[in-house]
Amino acid sequence: MKKRSFVPFMLLLALAGCGGETAKPKEPVYPVNGVVTYKGTPVVGADITFANEAGTRGAFGRTNDEGKFKLSTFGANDGAVAGKHIVTISKAKVASAAPAKVADTFSPNYEPPKPITEADPAFRAPAQGPGEIPLKFADPKLSGLIVVVNPDAPNDVKLDLTD
Repeated sequence: MKKRSFVPFMLLLALAGCGGETAKPKEPVYPVNGVVTYKGTPVVGADITFANEAGTRGAFGRTNDEGKFKLSTFGANDGAVAGKHIVTISKAKVASAAPAKVADTFSPNYEPPKPITEADPAFRAPAQGPGEIPLKFADPKLSGLIVVVNPDAPNDVKLDLTD
C-alpha cells in the first residue's frame, strides 16, 4: 500500500491563500522620536502611548536610560500615523527584591483574596516614589498631552512633565 503525503496539498493551500481576500494596505506611518523628563530629569522605563484622535492606529514606545523613545505602530520604531494624538505615559513600579509569597491554592485552608473597593479603608491610590511620575499622565482624560504627528516635518517630541 502506498502512503500519501499531505505536504504538497498543504503547500498548495498556503500558496492559494484563504478565502481569496487581499490584505488591507497599512496606513502610512512617520518616524517619531522623543524624550520624556519629569521636573527636568529623564524618565527611565516609561511606556508611551499615542492614541490617534481619529481612532485609527495607536503607537507605542518605551523610554531608555536617557528618557528617549521611538514609536512603533506596525513594526519596531516605524513611527505613528499622521494626525492629532492624545499621549499617555505610565511607569510601572519596580517590585521589591524579595519574592512575594505565593498562596498555596491547593491547601484546604486557602481563602481567595476579597476584592477591594474604594469604600474599603484598605483602598488607597498607589503612592508615588522616587523615579516615578504622577498617575495623571497615565489617564488620557487627565494627561493634557497632545502631539500632532506631521508627515512633512521631523517629529521630535519633548515631553517635560510637571506636577
